[in-house]
Amino acid sequence: MEVLRDRVRFRIGSLECLVISDGTVRLPGTHGPDDVRPNQVDVMCLLIKTAEHMVLIDTGWGVGVGSEPNAGKLAQNLRAEGVQCAEIDTIILSHAHVDHIGGITDAEGNVVFPNARYFMNKKEWEYWASDPDLTQLELPEESIRTGLMAAVRKNLMPIKDQIKLINGDTEIIPGIKLIWAPGHTPGHIVPLISSGTEQLLCTGDLIHHPSELTRPELYRAYNMAPEQTIRTRTRLLSQVLTPNVLVFACHFPFPGLGYIIQKGGVWSWQPLEIE
Repeated sequence: MEVLRDRVRFRIGSLECLVISDGTVRLPGTHGPDDVRPNQVDVMCLLIKTAEHMVLIDTGWGVGVGSEPNAGKLAQNLRAEGVQCAEIDTIILSHAHVDHIGGITDAEGNVVFPNARYFMNKKEWEYWASDPDLTQLELPEESIRTGLMAAVRKNLMPIKDQIKLINGDTEIIPGIKLIWAPGHTPGHIVPLISSGTEQLLCTGDLIHHPSELTRPELYRAYNMAPEQTIRTRTRLLSQVLTPNVLVFACHFPFPGLGYIIQKGGVWSWQPLEIE
């Protein structure tokens, strides 16, 4: 493993992996006075180099929607790593919230990754393409609703012909399986990366903060179906995780790598020791 500023290189079997920071953003909405989760969180993406593909999981907050001056650093951090955006041929979108799709286009609306095909769950696309009514969401700020739809119009609509929609659990290329994990959004997915005997689970927004492991009733205000989110979180962690499965949690403190362990029926976060 190699640690650089805003980037961490590691391997899963034969696959080269790179955690890349897009910066930090403010996620409003706590769950009560005893909620220890910070509102300022990291936003990270994951780059995976296979024998034939350059795969990016999510695109960060980007620029052009909302005021987040500490975000939108994905493209520059890729270039600092020697990776050109045009080299990336596969992008997985865990879901269509702004902090995951915002880097698809730049401030002028130009597509940042011109040669990429995008994978998204069909239910996710159908929901956002229908121009949904978001008034039923309990959000702490009214501007969040308009921001969510503005991000969809700015980033998803220009690439609609490059999006490949999937149903259920699907292996898109050898070693990369997308697992349907609804609740946070209707088509939220979590990628499971496998190579040899090693695995990496990318939790997306299934979990935003380590405290949500010990207190599963916690969820962010952005969750569209909180009860389903909690059920999905419990089911997936029980089914997928073993002590040897490395976890990438994109909103945990940088670099978001570690293990989810269970003792006495309670989950907890064990950060990967990085020198």
